Amino acid sequence: MNQSKAIIIVENREALRVAASAARISTQQGTAMEMFEGSRGDERDLKLIGKVLSSGHKSVIEHQTFSVAFNDVSVLVEQFVIECRLASFTVKSRRYVDFAGAGFVVPDGLDEARERLYRETMQARFADYERLLALGVPKEDARFLLPYCLRSNFFMTLNARELIGLICAMLYGRGKGMTEVEALGAQLKEQFDALYPGVIEREATRYPECAPMALPETIRQGTAREGDAELLNAFEDAAGFLKEMCAFTGRLDGDIIALLTDARPRELEMVRYTFRVKRVSLACVTHFTRHRMVSLLVPPVVRAMAEGDFVLPETVKAIPEAEAVYRAAFEAQARAARQARDMGISMQDLSYFALSGHEIDLVLAMNLRELAHFMRLRTCNRAQWEIRGVAWKMLKLLCGKEPELFTHIGPSCAYGPCPEGKMSCGKPYKRMRN
Repeated sequence: MNQSKAIIIVENREALRVAASAARISTQQGTAMEMFEGSRGDERDLKLIGKVLSSGHKSVIEHQTFSVAFNDVSVLVEQFVIECRLASFTVKSRRYVDFAGAGFVVPDGLDEARERLYRETMQARFADYERLLALGVPKEDARFLLPYCLRSNFFMTLNARELIGLICAMLYGRGKGMTEVEALGAQLKEQFDALYPGVIEREATRYPECAPMALPETIRQGTAREGDAELLNAFEDAAGFLKEMCAFTGRLDGDIIALLTDARPRELEMVRYTFRVKRVSLACVTHFTRHRMVSLLVPPVVRAMAEGDFVLPETVKAIPEAEAVYRAAFEAQARAARQARDMGISMQDLSYFALSGHEIDLVLAMNLRELAHFMRLRTCNRAQWEIRGVAWKMLKLLCGKEPELFTHIGPSCAYGPCPEGKMSCGKPYKRMRN
């Protein structure tokens, strides 16, 4: 695990002066530039910022931004970190990049016998991944055999307030007990302390306790299943309500279709929907998490591995030898996970045994503005096939609920010309019929 690194690669030290200026401007006479010119980024400014933060006024530190490189960390860490919603991420795509030589993270504290089992298991899954590629299975489908200890590399940019929250979550919150997450949190804390000493310690004393989710007790051999969606909560008469909101703001004469393509459709944000998305792969969860304006409940990764069910791509089913390799991989992973548990490997470390194709349920809520954006991207024929299938099932449920509104929502071509240019599928969207 000692190869996992979280490195702050960009830090704007002038932002310390901006943060100090922001701390002064609300209580002192003078212009914004006078405040900035009076700040030196020195010990006096640090003391002021600390005082303001201690009083609960944390917005001043949002002027400080950081870019972080997560280098050779596990996919488990990747999923943990990208749930930090007020941040920007760019992740190496497992749809397009060959990960045969990426390697994997080995948790600390394993004795010789447990480490041997762990390494042999993960090496076998990488070998299965390569066999699928050799048999002609596309990378985006072969990746479902990659374990969650797979090394990932990505960039994150966020402001200091969010970084403090992330570090606290890694060290004292939902990351506590996840050895790799805690180690990376400690690395980030050390680097942050060099610029803002003592800030995280003060925040940690006020950090609320995070009740853990229940971990599974058994590990079973699952089966191949298809994803689905259920509409848990829907706004009643959204079309009528949106017309009322347009009347309130004096915009668009209640034209809901025009509202869907308006540059600032704040009225759409007043309407909210909740779904339970069923039986999607762990890889697919990322497509939901990337949408920042979404409330998302995702069980622990280890639960997907323990349930054992998995997605089975059509490209794999089309090649009998590939399907045999694929199914055998999930069976072997379940056996190895049970053996590892019997040898004393913790349930937290068993998360690394999860394969990207293992399935899990999640619950999500979006306002209508974000939901329309989600559908533009995820119902497009160029979207990844699994998320596209689930998105269309979600949209069909909405159309059944309120066709007046939702038959006008769909991929980008539902609103105008396809943005894909030469990469367009050439099949423009036609309104859904019930």
